[in-house]
Amino acid sequence: MDKYVQDISGISSLSGFSYQIRVFVYYLISLEEGMQVEFETVDDVNIKKIKPEEIDNYEANFLNKIVNKDKNKAIQVKRTKISEEGARKVLLNWILLEGSDHKVTKYILFTDDEYKNTDVMFNYTATEFFKYINDSSKGAKATISKVKRILSGDFKKFEQIYDSIRDKYEFVSITNLDEEIDGKCVSLFRKVAVNKVTYYQRIKELLQHVTVKVMDSINEKKPHIFTYNDFMGLVEDISTRITDEVNQPLYADFKKIHTVNFEDLKIAQSREFKQLKACELPDFLLKQHLGYCAYYESLRYSYMESNKLSKIENIEETTYENFESAKHNLKRRNKDHPYNRLDETKKLSNSYADSEQIRYGSGIYLTKDEIEDNQISWKDE
Repeated sequence: MDKYVQDISGISSLSGFSYQIRVFVYYLISLEEGMQVEFETVDDVNIKKIKPEEIDNYEANFLNKIVNKDKNKAIQVKRTKISEEGARKVLLNWILLEGSDHKVTKYILFTDDEYKNTDVMFNYTATEFFKYINDSSKGAKATISKVKRILSGDFKKFEQIYDSIRDKYEFVSITNLDEEIDGKCVSLFRKVAVNKVTYYQRIKELLQHVTVKVMDSINEKKPHIFTYNDFMGLVEDISTRITDEVNQPLYADFKKIHTVNFEDLKIAQSREFKQLKACELPDFLLKQHLGYCAYYESLRYSYMESNKLSKIENIEETTYENFESAKHNLKRRNKDHPYNRLDETKKLSNSYADSEQIRYGSGIYLTKDEIEDNQISWKDE
């Protein structure tokens, strides 16, 4: 068994998710009955299939909302140094929102203490900002041009909107967002009743699922809405699938977030990739099988953190025995070919693996170059 240093805190694992997603979850876990939180893409944004790790690059293009029958909070997230230009862009989006049918009761600019931001949102007077809008010569699709059309040179109308936003405005700066999320999840995910690894795995599963749902909404240009009831159902589902005894993160969510890029030299030069290539798999099946491997490897780390070393040993020993059995049978039938070794090994059962993806993934994992005992080869070297 290879050595592994356990992550004592567990909080560090949360930072692998985008800041936008973590802020969304921060408000999601604060919901009360009758409330909902929304992740919305600004209308004039044209985003084509961005990746989860790229969400923070488009922070100005997204808006969070907390809604119930009495309140409608609009939250803009900024995890960068806030310049006056950046503040103006946020304010322009809020002017459009204030001038729409949405009745916003609170405008929040949410940022991180790390960037030592000061509140520069209203550094301009209404007169100065009105002139800035009217002097703009940007194209018709630009946000400032949309604001300009709505105002039609009416300063009184603009001043009323500007003052209304300022009166409902709040500047929020968080010192450690991950610790805040941790603190809010203590009761939801029963921190004192389960292993620390189980607890943080539940939070990670929540972040992963929310990431997938938000990504889908971004790519479809539709707001994603989580009601209080939706959220409590999700908490119950996660708590059932991830316990001290069982660890079953949703494979479908993992697959959408952890994409495989053949242009990554680390992947292209890996032994597991070369072994799969020897099976003459088309690219989509290559990616699928490497995804199985990544899914199993992620769970393998969780098993290690939970000190379930015997589970890993039993899964991998059984997988290797399946491979040896499949190879022997193929040789007897004169059908020993890399693809057949892979296919026949996948067909054999493994009662220690909690899902087919774990069973398949353990086989691909054992083809890695660093495996010393029980290394599998679809093609003999």
